[in-house]
Amino acid sequence: MPGFGTNTRVVAGQALQANAIGSVRQPLTPFAQRTGDGATPDVNDFRNNGTPIQIPSTVTDAVPIHIADLSALDEVYLWASNEGTTNTELTISFVTGGFMANNQAVPDNTITAAMTSDQRIVTVVGSKTGLQLVYPGIPHTNNDAIFAVASNSAVNICGFVMRRFRESAADVTQGFDGKE
Repeated sequence: MPGFGTNTRVVAGQALQANAIGSVRQPLTPFAQRTGDGATPDVNDFRNNGTPIQIPSTVTDAVPIHIADLSALDEVYLWASNEGTTNTELTISFVTGGFMANNQAVPDNTITAAMTSDQRIVTVVGSKTGLQLVYPGIPHTNNDAIFAVASNSAVNICGFVMRRFRESAADVTQGFDGKE
């Protein structure tokens, strides 16, 4: 798998330095907990221990999976499992833009619109299956907020992010580092 051999720029305390370059494999970044009024920042549950995320079965409860970095390129890899006895549709979509920057919540109607739009990804996760790749390194940036919902609540998702930093942090016209 890409990036497992030569991750770069991880320093003591697992923190990235300002103006980092290269690439690094990171855990999914939780950014919010859904509430009746949108989403609130989640500062306690940093999904970095690999615990699968249970996916709800109603669009209005779509769970936040990851928020992409504002200036780096995040390749998001997600795997799903289904502990249920029937095949289950899994829907993944995202809201683009600066949501959650400065704790700005994504409005519920925006999330619902993304989860029901023509641009969403819908796949079937077979019954009683182990992990299967459902989101194969799709690139995100600009604080894209990724959400998921399933046709029943027996689906779990886990994954990681390959974060690629700009070749030149000071020049937004430069590309992203492709070395691994």
